[in-house]
Amino acid sequence: MKKRIIGMIGLVALTGALVACGKGNSSSSSDGTETITFINHKTDWETNGKWDAYMKEFNKKYPKIKVEIQTITDYAGQMKTRMNSKEYGDVLMIPGDIKPNDYANFFEPLGKKADLSEKYLGLNDRSYEGVQYGIPSQLNATGMLVNMKVFKDAGIDTFPKTAEDFIKALKTIKEKDKDVTPLYTNYAAGWTLSNWDFVRSGVAGDPDFTNKLTTDKAPFSDGKVMNSIYKLLYDVSKDGLIEADPTTSDWEQSKVDMANGKIGVMVLGSWAVPQVQEISEKTADNITFQAFPMTASDGKQYMTVAGDYNYGININSKHKKAARKLIDWLVNESDYAKDNGGLPTVKGAEYPTALQASKDAGVELMEENPAPEGKESLFSDINDQSQLGFGTTDNEKRRIIDAAIGNSNESFDTIMNDFNKRWSDAIKVVNEK
Repeated sequence: MKKRIIGMIGLVALTGALVACGKGNSSSSSDGTETITFINHKTDWETNGKWDAYMKEFNKKYPKIKVEIQTITDYAGQMKTRMNSKEYGDVLMIPGDIKPNDYANFFEPLGKKADLSEKYLGLNDRSYEGVQYGIPSQLNATGMLVNMKVFKDAGIDTFPKTAEDFIKALKTIKEKDKDVTPLYTNYAAGWTLSNWDFVRSGVAGDPDFTNKLTTDKAPFSDGKVMNSIYKLLYDVSKDGLIEADPTTSDWEQSKVDMANGKIGVMVLGSWAVPQVQEISEKTADNITFQAFPMTASDGKQYMTVAGDYNYGININSKHKKAARKLIDWLVNESDYAKDNGGLPTVKGAEYPTALQASKDAGVELMEENPAPEGKESLFSDINDQSQLGFGTTDNEKRRIIDAAIGNSNESFDTIMNDFNKRWSDAIKVVNEK
C-alpha cells in the first residue's frame, strides 16, 4: 500500500458493508464458545465448501471456537480500507504491501523471529526489529506455469533455460498451431504481472539481490537482471507471442484455456498449478511448473520461494488466544499448502508434487535473505517513492507491453532510462529523510 491511510471517503463507503457482515468482531456465548472471524481471499473455498470442511476438522480439536469465514474478491483493496477502522476480523491474511514499520499498528506480535524460525520458513516478509507479525499460509515458488503438452506437440521436449531458447520455442508453438497463445500475460488482471518482479532473485542466483537494489542507482541498465527480465516481456509481446488484445485478457478464462491446451505458459506462482489441474482430470498431468527461462551466472537455475499471504491477528481482537489457535492449526496441521500447490511453512515438510518437474530438472529453490537490521523497510520505502511498483499491481509492466505492441510511441530503452532515473531519485530522497 502506497499510503497507510486510504482516506475517509473509502471508509465511509465501506461502513455499510462492515455492518452488514457483522463488523468482523468476535464474541463469546454462555457456554463458553468463542466466535472469531477469519477474513481471507479464498472465495472459491467458500463457494465449493472447502472452508466448511476445514473448520469442521478444526472444531474436532477446538469445539469451543466457532470460526466465521468471510471471503473477499478484491481482498487487497477492501482490506486496506477496512484497516482504517478496528473492524478487520480476528484472523486475516495480511495485505502484502503494508510497510514493516506499520506492522505493530495493526497486528498482534506472534513471537520473536529467532524463535519461530527454528520451526518455520519464510518469516522474512512479516517481521520487524526481530518481532514476527505474520506466519505464511504457505510458500510459493515463482516461475512458469506450463502446459507441457503444448510444448511437446511443437516438438519441444525440454523446457527452455535461456531467454533466446524460450522465444524460439514460443515462435515454434505459434507456427505449429495458430490457435494457441504461446504466452498469456493476463495484462487486464494487473496483479498477475507482478510475478515478473518476483523471479528477480532466482534469475540473479543471489538471495541478497533485493537488498542490493537499495543501493543500485541504475538496476534497469542493459545487461542487468531487471533489464533482462523486462526485455523478455517486451520481446515476447513485440513478436506477437501473447494474447491478441492484452487489454481484454481474462484471468478466469485463461486457466480454462491453459487446461485445454490453448495457452502454453504463464508467469505465475506455484499456487496456480492445482487451480488449473482441477479444471480437467484428463489434462491435469500436462500442467507443470518450471523455472523462469534464464540461467544464473554460476550456470544453475534457481526459483525464488517466498511466503504467500501471511496469517495475522488483528491488534484490536478480543479473542487473541483463540485466533492464535486457528493460525497454529492452519499452519501446523491442515493441508492448506498442499491443497494450494505450495510449499509447507513448517520446515522439513514433504516436497509438493507441483514442483517435482523443476526439481527433476535440477532447479534449486532459493529464499531471499532478510534485510539488514534497521533497514527492514528500506526497499519498500524506495519502491513507494519511485512508484515503480515492484511486486504490486501497477501500470509499469503494462507500459512495457503497450510499447511493444504499438499502443504507445515509447521504446524499451526510453522506459528503462525512466525507471533508472526514478529509482535513483528515490534512493536519494529516502536516504535524505
